[in-house]
Amino acid sequence: MDKLDNILDLIKANQSFLVVSHENPDCDALGSTIVMALVLRELGKDVIMYNADGVPEHLRFLPESSGIADSLDGVTNDVDVVMLLDCADVLRPGREFESFISKNGFTFAFVDHHATNSAGSEYCLVDENASSTGVILYRMIKRLGIPISPDVAECLFATIVGDTGSFRYSNTCSETFTIAADLVDCGADPERISRFIYDNEPLRKVMLRTLAMNTLEVTGKIAFLHVSSEMFQQTGTEKEHTEGLVSMARSIEGIEVAVFLRQESAIGWKVSLRSKEYVDVAQIARRYGGGGHRKAAGCVISAPLATAKRILRSSIQEVI
Repeated sequence: MDKLDNILDLIKANQSFLVVSHENPDCDALGSTIVMALVLRELGKDVIMYNADGVPEHLRFLPESSGIADSLDGVTNDVDVVMLLDCADVLRPGREFESFISKNGFTFAFVDHHATNSAGSEYCLVDENASSTGVILYRMIKRLGIPISPDVAECLFATIVGDTGSFRYSNTCSETFTIAADLVDCGADPERISRFIYDNEPLRKVMLRTLAMNTLEVTGKIAFLHVSSEMFQQTGTEKEHTEGLVSMARSIEGIEVAVFLRQESAIGWKVSLRSKEYVDVAQIARRYGGGGHRKAAGCVISAPLATAKRILRSSIQEVI
């Protein structure tokens, strides 16, 4: 029996599910959350969807996204199974979730494509070669023999577009295109999805981007950008509006590793790392308690900005 069968058996044997993903959610996190919930409901299950940060503006076009709760108030231990999607461990959904699970006994199931997944659960389905977590869910749906509705197709297509950078990244393979073609046949609209993801930015996000680009520092093959608390206040933005900044730094000619730091507290910085060709940034992120993919990873560093940059620059230069 493979790991997919283990999870399918778990689903069949239980009735009530809490479906969650990581903080600061992207297309894959939310698209997968919704798809998993729709599949479970198709099977007659009771489902609650949760994300600590709710749904970012640019992803509110996703079907059923309004049903994703940003609080666990009222959720009880009547939940049989907690499904964690696009999460490398139980800490990724945030502090409220961590506190919630510490007071209740649940069975956990993971569906993920991060090489750094450390769940170790009996119900842990991880394929680091999958283009997105949504791709793994697509395989699950096919195994179940459930028809793919237009809503499911749209969410699955969004997971692929988001995590492959519109089919530009190295995780794009022949399976990616095959699945995408099937999803279009099932009702996904590529133009509409791409328009909402890439061409629907509020003015305040553009203003924040301008301030962030003014912080650009280039050292050899490394590019740094950051956003401070003051910059958020000045533009009236939130952390969701930093989406895409690290990719802008990576796009610079000659840059191998891009680093984006987002201020979380007085001396706390959320770090996003992206590489272009040969550096495994997941290994760098692991040094600081983080993880991710070979070319896209993250961590948190509690130190003044200058110190955080210095230690990251040193770690990256060792690899380069």
